[in-house]
Order: sequence, then C-alpha cells, then structure tokens
Amino acid sequence: MTAPPRPHSAPGPVPGPAADTGTPADPPSGRTGHTGHAGPSGRTGPEDRTGPEDRTGPSGRTGPDDRAARTEPAGRAEAAPDDRAAQAGPAVEEVRARLDAWLADTVLAPEADLSAPLSELGVDSLDLIRTARRVEAAFGVRVQLRELTVPEMTTAHLAALVAERAARRRTADAAPAGAGHDPVVLTPPQEQAWEEQTGDRGHWNQALLFLTRPGIDGGLFAEAVRRLVAGHASLRLAVETRPARRPRQLVTPISPDGPPDEALGPVLDTVDISELADADLSEAVTLRCAVEQRALDPLTGPVARFVRFDAGPARPGRLLIVLHQLACDMVSWSVLLEDLEELYTALEAGHRDLWCAEGTPYPVWAQALAAHARTPEAEAEAEWWTDVVRTPATVPLDHAVPDPRAVNTAATAATHREEFPPRLTARLHAAARAHRAHPGDLVLHALGEVLAGWLDEPAVRVDVLRHGREEAVGDSHLARTTGWFTTTVPVRLDLAPGTAAERLARTVGHLAALPGGGVGFGALGRHGRPRVSAALRAAPPSDISFDFEGGDGDALPLRTLLPDVAPEPVGDITAPHWTRPHLIEVIATTDDEVLRVEWWYAAALHDEATVRGLAARHRAALTALLDALGPDGPPDTGAAEPGAAGAPSN
Repeated sequence: MTAPPRPHSAPGPVPGPAADTGTPADPPSGRTGHTGHAGPSGRTGPEDRTGPEDRTGPSGRTGPDDRAARTEPAGRAEAAPDDRAAQAGPAVEEVRARLDAWLADTVLAPEADLSAPLSELGVDSLDLIRTARRVEAAFGVRVQLRELTVPEMTTAHLAALVAERAARRRTADAAPAGAGHDPVVLTPPQEQAWEEQTGDRGHWNQALLFLTRPGIDGGLFAEAVRRLVAGHASLRLAVETRPARRPRQLVTPISPDGPPDEALGPVLDTVDISELADADLSEAVTLRCAVEQRALDPLTGPVARFVRFDAGPARPGRLLIVLHQLACDMVSWSVLLEDLEELYTALEAGHRDLWCAEGTPYPVWAQALAAHARTPEAEAEAEWWTDVVRTPATVPLDHAVPDPRAVNTAATAATHREEFPPRLTARLHAAARAHRAHPGDLVLHALGEVLAGWLDEPAVRVDVLRHGREEAVGDSHLARTTGWFTTTVPVRLDLAPGTAAERLARTVGHLAALPGGGVGFGALGRHGRPRVSAALRAAPPSDISFDFEGGDGDALPLRTLLPDVAPEPVGDITAPHWTRPHLIEVIATTDDEVLRVEWWYAAALHDEATVRGLAARHRAALTALLDALGPDGPPDTGAAEPGAAGAPSN
C-alpha cells in the first residue's frame, strides 16, 4: 500500500533531488501549523502535517506487529465484569515478547541489543508514546512516558511492570461516555493560533479521505462514530468568546442512547453514490470534499465531520474525516482510526458493551497545563526561556513590506523540496547513533549553520515543533488522548568556533537540556505570572521553524474497515487568508529511508532563488557535517542523551 498523504491536502508526487515547485502552493499538509495551524505548513502550519498539520499525512501503513497486538480493543473502557474475571493477567514472558517485537520494528539498527535500556536504543519520545499506546491496547495497562524514559528502563523491567499492573488493575473512575465539560482555558498553541487568525477561523482543518470496504452497515457505522465522538472530548470542543476577555473552550455532551444519527447531528453524513459510474463517482467525491472543508465552526460546532460515501455492496466506498485544527494533531489520527476500527469490528461481531475511553481528557489537560505554569518547577524554567528568546531570529527579506506577517498567508505560500540519496540518509542515522543524538538533531544543526551564515550571527534561534504530550504535567495519561498537543519550542543554536563534533555537541546538549520537554515555555507565556508571561511574550517568534517528522513510525493504522487512503484530493484545508506562523518552515522526513527536506516560504517575501540557495547550503552543510564526523564514535564531550529536535512533532 502506498503512503497516504498527510492529512491535509491532496497527495502529490514527491519531487526528486533538488526539485522545486517554486510557485504558490496549497498549504502543506496540515500540519498543525505552527504549532498547528493550517497553512503551508499545513500542516496547519508546517508543523503538523495531518491536515494542514500534516501534509502528506501519516503514512497509512501498518506493521505486522500492530495487527498482532490488537487482541483487545484499543483504549476501550473496561469489558463486562464476567469477561474481566475470566481473564488472567499476562505472563511476563508474553509481555516481553510483545515489547521486543514492537521495538524491533522501531529501532533502526539491526544489530541493536534489545536488552539494553530503552534510552540507548535510539528511540524517541513518540516511539515511546506509541509503545505506551500498544501496551494499553493489548493489556489494558497505562504506562506514563516519564516511566519509560528513566535510564534503567529495559524491556525486561517494563514487561514486569506491565504484568504486575495487569494483575491488579481495577476499573478507573471516569466521566460517563459523552459527558460535557465546563469552559476552561485554551492551551498555549490553541490560544496563540486563535490570536494569529483574524479571518474565518472555521476553514482551518486537517483532513483525510479513505477507501472503505464494500458493504459497510450504515447503522453500525453510525453507532461506531457516536461511540468514537463520545469517547474523545476534543471532537466535541467549542470555543467561547467573551468581550474583552480571553476565549475559553468547552465540551458539548452527546447522548449515548437513542438513534446515533440524531445524537451526532451534523457530525455524520452519508452520501449515496451507488448509482454513479466509477469516473463520475470520483468526481462527485472530489466536489463534496472541497465543500466539506468549509463545514466546520469552532464557535458553534461541529469541529469534526465524518462523511461516508456509500458506493453499494460491491465497490469500495469512501470516508472523509475533516477535523478542525484546534481539535487534533497528527498523533491523534492514529488513536482515532484505531478506535474506529475496533468499535465497528466489535459492533459487527455483536459486542455492544464496548466504548472507547481516553486517558486524561483534553480540557482536563488544558487545566493542568495552566496550573502547571504557576508551580515552582515551571517558574524555575523562566530564566532559561528568557535567555533563549533573546537570541537573533529575524531573517532578511527580498521584498520589504510594512507587515511581513500580513502577507505570509496560504495564498502566497510556495515550496522547494530537496531529496537526499539513501546512502546519505543511512550515514545520517549512523552518525546520530554514534554521537548519541537523534537524526533530527543533525538536520537541525546543519540548518543552524546555514542560518548563522545568512544572519551573520554566532548563534541563532529556531522554533522547533515538539509533540507536546508531556505527562510530567499533573497526573496525566496522554497516550490515547486526542487534541492539539503540538507545541513550538524556541531553541538556541550556538555556532561559535570549534570542531564539527564540538559544535554538534553544543546543539545536542542544548536540546537534551530543554526543561520539561518544552511545554513550560508556552505555559509560562500564556498562563504564568504577569512578569514572566510579559517577558516571554514580548519576544517575537523566530522567523524560521523546524519540524522533523521522522519516517514511517506515524503510519496510519489502516486495516479492514479503512484499508487504504483514497486517490481523490480532499480540497483546500485552509482558507487563502490563513496566516502562516513562520516566514520559512523547514520540514524533514525520512519516509522509505530517504531524507526529504521541504522549505515552505511566502513568495511575497522571498524569491525562489533565495530559498533554493538556502536549501543548497543546507544540503552542503549536512553533507560536510557527516564527512567531518566520520565513522568513529562520539567525541568525549559529555553530551549524553539524544536531543529534542528529533522527536517528531506529531
């Protein structure tokens, strides 16, 4: 199966080496923009590909281990008491075998010793989040990210932990399915994006179009969607605006009883295309998808739309899912698709007692993050962030305008793409392992080398996209929670004189030292005490953002209900006036073991030749860095742990 487009705009061919479109483009996938908007980064910014948040969208593949792991519905609420009583806790050996299989599919080095601590296997925090999600799906046990990152955690220790918890688990107290939630603050990325978008905030989405297997039962599908929406609070968000006061978000309730179509209202629609010929079918789907991009409203709802195209009992249909950027990030897509598959499969088999359940609901996380900003632990980070935001971050323009951000929109977005040879990508991974870094750290460092020369500064600041699911904030369990977690973190790249290894060590060391995974920066700036908040918000964001989205680790879990991504385009996921969060967005991926770097920019501010030149210098800088590092081991610099740039944002 081919990799699906990142939830956002229609899939398109990937240019070859140094290929360039050079012309205004659809916002990159829907990344989540700047930390989630939709925009050429489309991501919703470049940073989040699944919608705008993700341009090409999570890859739609699923590994064999995923299928084997799904012996129990993912994220389900507790099964019936009789079923639970009949279940014995899993043996340590069974858990260990599963963990080894999952990690073997994640760790890039074939010779890796899976008995080593997880921190030494080259896995990043998103890999560990996926592991936690799989553990919960297979064994009904929650493991926090912070537990997985302790230096002594090995698969053996984790297997024992999971087996012990599975043996004594109990049904947790939780709000009833579909419960509402009173208004709470917006999270930092939500609030910042809300302020930046001054036009129509409804056309600012992530979207994916899937093939559906023939003969889907419409009634069962509607019930599966009802249970999915009831189990994930972010799919029922609404923004409450108040004169002269900050906006808030609330969760609207949905009834778990009665006809599902009535409960869902505008969230679900079915389009009968069974009488159309294949060519007409595709055209009808394309036209409807374009219309649906304007169907969301974060003020009155809905923020999620499921449109099922019924092609009859013999042909694959389609399912369009459109999610507002405020309600979703790339990691959320995998959770939602897993739950939808499991819910429909269970209902089809006659099991009607299963509902999906997330960990910490998104509005509860928003409250915890706001409270975290006033804790001594968070306030101790203020000096770090204040120092970082003083670093130069303004790039020269080819076209001077009174307000660069006013013309930095989806309508003026253009892109240049670079593709690196597989051999260089292999060298990148080898060098990262040797220097105890993440591949993204090296790509970011090379970008810093280029920017330092362009700005003629010894240090530069880049906004790095991070996944933001930091469970150290409150008593949070976020592996199965959906919502917009992607956060932008300012990073200082110190390019003072030194050897290539010494300069890289400074970058890796800085990334490894980021306090609390970076979520404290936004929390302090938005919810901290006035003095701290004012100091951080006074500094403008960097003109440059960087997002390392990694490889196929974010593959969409497509199975029997939704076997593949559909060929039709989903339409424009953002309005033309959508404001991009950064002037230049650099997004790196390593799909199919090939490094690709995309440069999103505004044609109204920078010429194609300028961006092409930056990309060429970045290519040369990365190649020179790998040549200088050579095949030897890490330098004796004391920079131990992998940094943060490589942890994919979504």
